[in-house]
Amino acid sequence: MTLARRLLMTTIALAITAVAIAAATWSSFSATTANPSNMVSAGTVNIADNDGGATFSVPGMVPGTSLSGCIRVTYTGSLQSNVHMYGSFSGSLAPFLNLTITRGGESAPAFPACTSFTPDATNYIGAGAGVVYSGTAAAFDSAHSNYSNGLVDVPGSPQAWTTNSAHSYEFTFTLPSGVSSAAQGLSTSATLDWEAQNT
Repeated sequence: MTLARRLLMTTIALAITAVAIAAATWSSFSATTANPSNMVSAGTVNIADNDGGATFSVPGMVPGTSLSGCIRVTYTGSLQSNVHMYGSFSGSLAPFLNLTITRGGESAPAFPACTSFTPDATNYIGAGAGVVYSGTAAAFDSAHSNYSNGLVDVPGSPQAWTTNSAHSYEFTFTLPSGVSSAAQGLSTSATLDWEAQNT
């Protein structure tokens, strides 16, 4: 073998050795771990009542009479929420018509009957057990027209609603015995709302 050929073979062998050494220098151990299927979802705020689309109607009232109806409100959202009640009364009878709203429970809710209604034991506003509002329908309309000025569910001590919280409300409409004869033939209609907002 010629000297030139030996030199060439030696050079090739050295080059291969250098490549192997370089590869060994840059190699390293490795390991991985994974935490798959992560998910973020938003909570829910859901509130409903048992009226079934029915209309609470109080026809032909005479002075000195009262009529009542009850409704059950249930919260099924996943987020803790505050609930405010508000509404609107339209019609010219509202200033003459007294309204009492009482919070409580029902063992067998059946809108609009109040046969199983039991008021809360607490005298919230000094107007009797469970009463949360007492005044004219017109005054309720003026004072409680949206969530921000809505009637807090428990006056003075708001209670957060959680999943499956449920309360019943008795609405008592009274045409006072001393009402002005100007109230004859007048009427009013109402829309009542319960709104939940997460705390």
